Amino acid sequence: MGKQIFYRGALTSCNYACSYCPFSKRTMTKAQRSKDETALWKFVEARKLETEKHAVQIVPYGEALIHEYYWRALAELSKIEAEEYTGCQTNLSFSVENMLKVYEEHQGRKEKLRLWCTFHPSMTSVEAFVEQCHKLQLAGISFCVGMVGNPEKIPALLELRKKLPDSIYL
Repeated sequence: MGKQIFYRGALTSCNYACSYCPFSKRTMTKAQRSKDETALWKFVEARKLETEKHAVQIVPYGEALIHEYYWRALAELSKIEAEEYTGCQTNLSFSVENMLKVYEEHQGRKEKLRLWCTFHPSMTSVEAFVEQCHKLQLAGISFCVGMVGNPEKIPALLELRKKLPDSIYL
C-alpha cells in the first residue's frame, strides 16, 4: 500500500449530543459549511494530481456523512486511479440507502469505500446500530466498528459484539 493521507477539513459539528464530545455542542452556519465544502473539493482536486499510490481517510471533527457533499467527494476520490481506497469515520446516523444512492449516482467505486463506524450508546440503540451495519454489509461496503472507551458502557459494547457478525472488526 502507498501512503496514507488523513483529512480533517473545516467541519466542527455533529448531529449527536454526546456529553463528552466538544463537537456535539457546536453548529455550523451555512457560510461555515460552504467553507468546509470548498476546502473538501480543493483537497479532492489536489488528490487527482497524485501519481503515487495512496489512501485517504476523512476523520472530521464531527459528523461528515450527514452532508451529501461528503458522499459526492468520496465518490470522486474513489475514481482516482492512484487512490487505493477512500474512507471516513462516521456515526452512521443517516439513511444508508439514500447516501449510497448518492455515492453510486456519482459513479463511486464501492470496492474502494471504507467506513469506520463509531457506536454511540447514549445516542442510539445496539439494535439500530447493528441494522445500519447490516445495510452496509448487504451493499458490499467494507467497514469496521469502534466505540469511545467509556467503562460505564462496556455492557453495551459486549452486546454489540454479540450482535455483530464475527467478520466485523470491533
